[in-house]
Amino acid sequence: MPSIRQYWSVETSIPQIAETMSRNRFLLIRKFFHVNNNKDMVAREDKGYNKLFKIQPFIFQLKQNFKKIKLEEKLAIDEFIIPFKGRSILRQYIKSKPHKWGIKVFALCGSSGYMYDFEIYQGKSTNIIKSCLGISGDIVLRISEIIPPNINHKLYMDNFFSSYQLYLMLKKRDIMVSGTIRSNLLSGCTLKNDKALKKEGRGAIDYKSEKNGIIICKWQDNKAVTTISNFIGVLPTTKVKRWSVSDKVFINVEMPAIIKNYNEGMGGVDLNDMLVELYRTDIEWKRYYMRMVFHLLNSCVVNVWLLYRRHMKALNNIKFMPLLVFKSQIAKGLMLAGKDNTKKTGRPSSIDVKRRKAINIAPISDIRYDQVGHFLMPVSIKQRCKYCVEAYSRIICKKCNIYLCLNNKRNCYLSFHMK
Repeated sequence: MPSIRQYWSVETSIPQIAETMSRNRFLLIRKFFHVNNNKDMVAREDKGYNKLFKIQPFIFQLKQNFKKIKLEEKLAIDEFIIPFKGRSILRQYIKSKPHKWGIKVFALCGSSGYMYDFEIYQGKSTNIIKSCLGISGDIVLRISEIIPPNINHKLYMDNFFSSYQLYLMLKKRDIMVSGTIRSNLLSGCTLKNDKALKKEGRGAIDYKSEKNGIIICKWQDNKAVTTISNFIGVLPTTKVKRWSVSDKVFINVEMPAIIKNYNEGMGGVDLNDMLVELYRTDIEWKRYYMRMVFHLLNSCVVNVWLLYRRHMKALNNIKFMPLLVFKSQIAKGLMLAGKDNTKKTGRPSSIDVKRRKAINIAPISDIRYDQVGHFLMPVSIKQRCKYCVEAYSRIICKKCNIYLCLNNKRNCYLSFHMK
């Protein structure tokens, strides 16, 4: 909705929201929502001032929970933007991003899109390891601390982070890393220039293998791409199809192994950001930290859905809930689990929503097994029991709103609500 109040207005109300919480209560919770005690906040002039003080306990808890999941083999470090155009010292402008104004976040994600760790950019006060590599290299050293050495984990990054000295430092820590790199950060290593490589045609390769185990490769595709790695080289090469503008046909182009490996491993952060963007909780907030809270909560939902999908695949179950259905069930579970939703006496609601004939659908597990408010109600209409699907019943569960048997032969009501 364009305005929050429209969820409760007579003309455009959403019953699932309006019947769960009153408008005034929601606005009060929104107004007084705090994560940290403002009385403990240090003045901005002091050395111990933290720009993320207001949500620091929330960020700390999320990081601890994200790290509980075992790391995937292929990991990527990249940045994304939390959209925000209001006033904040954390706000950045990045022309190349879809959301140009916002708060920059560096993240470590697996190839599946699961986020393992993140660091919010705060300028000079960003929580990083101070070294001689600059802010980008320091960010990589800080986030890669959770990667155990010699466990076959592979780290990927783009040319914003990559430098020759960084790869040497990661090699000393026994971390395998690969990525693109800018030509002015090769630390004296010379390769063919772009014009010379372009003359050789698409698929041309030039590379150098250093004595310290660093491999630098330049490959000509539509334009020259320079990559660097400390664990993989040029061979074996593979054939890939590319569109030829001059011949107007697909042609085979030789691709080195370092490029193919990079394409397969990079992209986890972009995937996570795309999944968050699909169904973002987009509520207008003037307070920058509330935008960050809701974005990180959306990231939590995406992480849980990715774990659920991984679990279903491990069980060889191809059918799993889409992200939208999964997120809707989380919302429904939070609204109803542990609550008695029997109709209360008093003044009737002013919301008059015309509904079609209700279809009896079994509730989700969080509601089905919470053992709160599941009362039996006799009804005049007889329908088939939803548990045994054999007998007919004139009894429904008030909360689950489904027909269940309860007689001398069987007790489907008890069986349905017991795990």
